[in-house]
Amino acid sequence: MLKNAFKSLDLRAKALSGSWQKNSAIANNIANVNTPGYKKQTVNFQKVLENEMQMNQMVTMKKTNSKHIDSPYVGDFQVETVNDTSYRVDDNNVDIDVENAEMAKNTLYYNTIINSVNSHSNRIKTALRINK
Repeated sequence: MLKNAFKSLDLRAKALSGSWQKNSAIANNIANVNTPGYKKQTVNFQKVLENEMQMNQMVTMKKTNSKHIDSPYVGDFQVETVNDTSYRVDDNNVDIDVENAEMAKNTLYYNTIINSVNSHSNRIKTALRINK
């Protein structure tokens, strides 16, 4: 039981890390809103988390030979640059309104995960106290 509880906590920690990285990318975009030629950056950590959740539900693969198939696990979060759009003559593609909305959405997500981590930790502490 505790093994699953800590796996769940690890997944939440990974979600916090991805959200923090996305927040940094958004802040970077906002800081460069008037920089000519700057291209927007984004972190799509939801894909990594979805893969992580699927991997938690599957049987863990162990590669014992170099000819075995690699695991479909994606790994860490990647900062991606959006090069295919441009809103202004100076080739900058940052829309300040979109970035502010994304920042607000990401902040809500982060705070929700923090509350979930706190709640989950309290449940684990309670369970450990009951067993004493």
